[in-house]
Amino acid sequence: NIWKIWWDGHDGQKNFLCCLTFLNLSFALFLSRRESGHHALLAASGTLVLKPLVSNAESEWECKLDKKVWTIAKKQESSIRIRPETMLSATEISSEKREIKLLKIPLGRAALTSFQPEEQIDLSRFFSSRTEAERLTAARIAEIYRHSLERQVANPESPLLNVALDDKSAITESRRGRRYVILDYKTDGCRKIDEDGACLGRSSKAVTAVLTVSLQSQARTLEEQRRMDNGEMEQRYIDTLWVFQVSELLIKGRDNDLPSRVPDPNTYSALHNIASCFQILD
Repeated sequence: NIWKIWWDGHDGQKNFLCCLTFLNLSFALFLSRRESGHHALLAASGTLVLKPLVSNAESEWECKLDKKVWTIAKKQESSIRIRPETMLSATEISSEKREIKLLKIPLGRAALTSFQPEEQIDLSRFFSSRTEAERLTAARIAEIYRHSLERQVANPESPLLNVALDDKSAITESRRGRRYVILDYKTDGCRKIDEDGACLGRSSKAVTAVLTVSLQSQARTLEEQRRMDNGEMEQRYIDTLWVFQVSELLIKGRDNDLPSRVPDPNTYSALHNIASCFQILD
């Protein structure tokens, strides 16, 4: 799982200066995305407004997987927690070479170890406004995502050793009126890291990632959500990044020097077909 390190270690990697910069840059953004201010601002400018997602017992997302084909280790339909979570984890039964993982990442301090403040703002703008999407382009989203992976590569405790992602290869797709960005890339990593930090075996994977951003209720508990729904509390929303990853193992071995293998177009075509099941439910 190429997102494992920032998931496990984000608390230990924060620093005061970075957090202070983030708070200064993002305070106005998150205030403006409260229901009244955010909607009024975007309506006045003629931009497309994202419909907020209310986290409750209903599903926030959809991906229908055949249980005869996939072993589903985890499937969480929705969440009200304002922290990164794995919503889906599955492995192909026949070969165990393909894996699916769905990450839900509320933007803000919890995402700071992976995305810089200006990157988070661009993610929000791209997926909420057609005008901003045309200005920023899918290549900017690919660049932001690549930077987050490269930060993992730079972390000596990360199993990720290398990533190859061409920003210009990113494509934009619309599903039920919602904007998604699709990325193809290759990763090299350690299969396991021992207690001394030594890499035990290597592996290479082809990965297709589907990204989108939605507005999620900022209720911290179900009781807060009930009070917001009843008008007893102000409705507050936060931008949430969704990352749907489908990967295929290309090669693995005990030796640290594995022969390089470039994924062929058919590999990514198959991964795209699998990833086409994912969509956010409004």
